[in-house]
Amino acid sequence: METNKTIEESIIAALDCTDTNLLKYIPYILQDFWELGTPSEEIIKIIKKYKRDYSNLHVLDLGSGKGAVSVKIASELKCRCFGIDAMDDFVNFSIQKAGEFSVSNICTFEKNDIRTRIETLGKYDIIVLGAIGPVFGDYYTTLVQLTPHLSRDGLIIINDAYVEDACDEIFPGVLRKSELIKQVNNAGMEFVEEITKDDIPSLDEEFEKQFKDLQRRCMELIEKYPNDKDLFLGYVEKEKEEYGLLSNEIIPAILVLKQKAANLQ
Repeated sequence: METNKTIEESIIAALDCTDTNLLKYIPYILQDFWELGTPSEEIIKIIKKYKRDYSNLHVLDLGSGKGAVSVKIASELKCRCFGIDAMDDFVNFSIQKAGEFSVSNICTFEKNDIRTRIETLGKYDIIVLGAIGPVFGDYYTTLVQLTPHLSRDGLIIINDAYVEDACDEIFPGVLRKSELIKQVNNAGMEFVEEITKDDIPSLDEEFEKQFKDLQRRCMELIEKYPNDKDLFLGYVEKEKEEYGLLSNEIIPAILVLKQKAANLQ
């Protein structure tokens, strides 16, 4: 577990940044976003493909952001969803959206540190980690911590990225596919399905729109807070680099995992 990082450092890292001074501006910068990296429609498709009796499903959304995944799942499938995030503004927004979609009775949110809160949770049929980075550590560490909270036939859905083994470059925090597979196997899990951007034709277009929205909001903040110009420009450049990599070398993917049959006996 990355307990050596403060919760603020973990949040900023999940947002591809290093300067915690940016944290107070994140709600403004991301005001045009509801989905923060994880396409809800794809998660819903996965649940429909592998599960039935939706109303009895319990979904845990770790690092739930602004609540899009949980709210949309609850709205469409009428199952119970529980989202946990560390940002007050995001949690409050999520609660508001649950109300707008009339799912407040089955879709709830809590402000907390998922690194410690996970220890007190029960079992869930679906556990979602939507583009939150290595908050719990590497894949092995993450899955070992999550497995005790997964029902017998449960699924863990992770939105992350990797690079192919043939890639010559090294990207901090991004695993080669063979290492990712090794850690998943060592944790007693196996792949059910993998969805990449090749399976979601609109993803590059969405990345471009997201970056333009983010850039526009940062420019507005420069007008309001000129003394923090370098902070905002630095974030724009970092995000420009990240979005570029996601369109080229780094492969964004939704990974669907389950426990190996041998571990269920």
